[in-house]
Amino acid sequence: MKKVIILCYSLLALVAFISCDENSVTPQGEPAKEKWSGTIPADLKSGVWFWGSAGPLSYYDPDGNEVGKEIEAGRQYKFFVKDGQDWMEFQQYLGLRNGSNCVTEIYTHQQGRIKFESNQKFTFYPETGSFRTVKNGKSGTCPKEDKTRPAAAEELEPRTGYYQLKEFNGDKLFYEYAEDDQNLESPVFVFQKN
Repeated sequence: MKKVIILCYSLLALVAFISCDENSVTPQGEPAKEKWSGTIPADLKSGVWFWGSAGPLSYYDPDGNEVGKEIEAGRQYKFFVKDGQDWMEFQQYLGLRNGSNCVTEIYTHQQGRIKFESNQKFTFYPETGSFRTVKNGKSGTCPKEDKTRPAAAEELEPRTGYYQLKEFNGDKLFYEYAEDDQNLESPVFVFQKN
């Protein structure tokens, strides 16, 4: 189970968070020729929608002090209008720590147009993006590293999914479902508005 969780988080990290590098690239071909606006549901327009998780295992130093979780992950969406078009900013963080206290942090950042449709379907057309990897640790097996690279065209392919807006204990929640879950049965992420 642990390997499956690490694999899932690793795959998510390859898709998308924060290092806002201006040396981004645009995808091959146009994501969509038509222009649209006004498709973002009103409840999504304000604020930042956030999902986060921390693994159940913690690591401790020789004195018994907790130094961090084995896995930490976060993802957020911000929806807005830019130049009369519906846009989304996507940021993701994945932090991994091992028994040698070697920490790897992966940040993904993408921006692009988004289109919401009446059947609770949405498509994100990322136009710019970057990835940043930071490695840090105190042992020789974990060399320090801080690299940022622009997203390649194949990493900026459109992504489609489904969504629901629900309320729980007075909080609005944004449920995201995979493209093949048209019946909205198994959410991939549940975001809360910050």
